[in-house]
Order: sequence, then structure tokens, then C-alpha cells
Amino acid sequence: MPQTIKIIISGVTGRIGRRVLKMVLQNPQFELIAGLVSPTSADLGKDLGFLLDGDMTGKAVGVRAIESLADVKADVVIDFALADGFDELVDYCVLTNTALVSGTTGINQASFDRIGQAAKYIPLLWTSNFSLNVQIFKNLLQILKQTNPKGVFKITETHHIHKKDMPSGTAISLAQAIEPSSKMTKLNDNTFKLGQVNIAAFREGEVPGTHEVICQLDNETITLKHESHDPGIFAEGALNAASWIIGKPAGYYDLNAVLMG
Repeated sequence: MPQTIKIIISGVTGRIGRRVLKMVLQNPQFELIAGLVSPTSADLGKDLGFLLDGDMTGKAVGVRAIESLADVKADVVIDFALADGFDELVDYCVLTNTALVSGTTGINQASFDRIGQAAKYIPLLWTSNFSLNVQIFKNLLQILKQTNPKGVFKITETHHIHKKDMPSGTAISLAQAIEPSSKMTKLNDNTFKLGQVNIAAFREGEVPGTHEVICQLDNETITLKHESHDPGIFAEGALNAASWIIGKPAGYYDLNAVLMG
């Protein structure tokens, strides 16, 4: 692992991106190389200190679009951007041999296929939720399904009103932990089905994220619930993953790999 980890933050003006930025600037282990926004962003070219309530640390660099990164080199990109520019970012990481740690959700199957191809050349970690406890949650669901194959599963997820994708990437990944090979269908505006797993999605206030899974059996009911109180846990998890992935061989990783060290 390099003594100082050079980081590019994609989606730096977003809810999680800002928190990653603050943690990077406060930790001498990290060096901020650039912050990425879309080429049409009103924030393009501003000093990143404006994102931190005017706290101009002197370390912040200009907000940049990916087209302007030909002259910089980082060890890892941390990505919490919208899905629109995801493919371009993956291509940039492959071309520059830069590790990628991404929590971007709402990406399509073609983008997941692109991830698989990119992982042949760079270390790449994608997850819908950077809480290690959510990864443990997924592992528990796999065990629960294996032990109770006839169980009827239902997922409810609630997020803040600013979240555009529905259902959440975390809800989808929880459902896939139960039925890994199934496809999702939309039943109505906020109800979905992945295989036999029903997913209800709600957008309320400023809720960071709540996911509840109910497994109904003949003679008992099992309820598992994860409730985020501060979105900073996702930024912290992404930075831990970024530190972990440095020096790893090319491959497609998830948080289980981080859990195992």
C-alpha cells in the first residue's frame, strides 16, 4: 500500500460525495487529486472548499469533469455519482490503470457487464451499500433462504426524497441474496418483485436508509432490519474499501472480501 493514497472522488457534490471529501481532507493518509462532476454541472471549476461550508483547507482542488483528467493520476477513484456517466468512468479507470470503488446505484445490466470486463484489468469493488453490517445482513439472508427454502420473503425500503432510483440498490441486492438468479419486475409505482420476493419502496423526508426483510414461515416469522442513522457510514465504508483495494490484483470484489481482510 502506498504511504499516501491518492484519491479522485466522482460525484463529489452529492450527499455521500461531500462526506467522502471531508473525510479525505481530514485524514493525512489520503491525498485529494480531483473531484468529478458532470461537464454541465454549475459547480464545474469551483474550489472544492465551497462544499464544506466555506472551509477552504488549501488542499482542495478544482471540481473537474472527467474529460479534464488526462494530466492527473490517482491510486483509486471513489464513485458515488449518478448512473449516467458510469460507463465513461469505468473506461477511464481501465485506461489509466486506476482502482475503482463504486457505490453508484441505478446502473443497468450493460454497465454490470462492463464492470465484469473491467475487472479483468483493474481491481474493482462495487456494492450498493458500504455498511459492513449490510453485507453481514446479506450473508444472513443467504443462510436463512438455504435453511428455509419454502419461506416467503418481503422487503420494505425507505429513503430520503432526493434518492432517484427505486427500489434502492441495497433492496435489490438483499433480494438477490435470497434469489440470486431472478429478474425484477415492476408491479406499480412503488412495488416490485424479484423472483418471488416482493419489494415495497418509499421516499420520505431525509431518511438515510431503512431496509426490513420479513421471512414468513408456517409457524414463525423472522424479521431482519437495518436502519442507517447517518449517511457518513457509507463514506467511511468506501474509504475503508479504498484503503483495502490498493495493491490488490485485478478482479471484481465485494465487501465480503473487505470483511475477510
